[in-house]
Amino acid sequence: MEIFTSYKVLIIFIHILSASLLIGSMFVLIFIIRPINVKVGNVKYKCIHCLRVLKRFIYFLVPDMLILISASIFMNIGMGFEYGDPTAFIMIHIKESLWIFIAFNFLYIYKKYLNAKNAFEAEDYLVVQENIILIIKYFVPLNLVLSLIAVYFGILIKGY
Repeated sequence: MEIFTSYKVLIIFIHILSASLLIGSMFVLIFIIRPINVKVGNVKYKCIHCLRVLKRFIYFLVPDMLILISASIFMNIGMGFEYGDPTAFIMIHIKESLWIFIAFNFLYIYKKYLNAKNAFEAEDYLVVQENIILIIKYFVPLNLVLSLIAVYFGILIKGY
């Protein structure tokens, strides 16, 4: 509690910054990388490119999620939401549930990435493309929408 009161602005800034970076990285993956991927003709080069991008995305994602979760825990404890308005308390739990689902979805994305990487090493490019399509067209957009909903809940909670 004392840590939060001493560094309240910094913790909130880090929380908002990490959420913004996470959402921005998903936008980049969906709206910039996907169209580039379609225009590449060579299947092997396309798979190499996509696997490199996904590897960088995952390396960026893990520390960003850890920072986001840590700042969120500090905020929830430090702001004393447990003893506040019951509506805010419910919204916090909904937001936390969304982020838990997002985190598990990112774990599944990592599993699909590993499947694609193993298929690439076995030169099974069809399986690589299937896994990449699942990640870029379905799982990342799902996480993006859920993240935007969680941000909306965060704005509502701050209003209480």
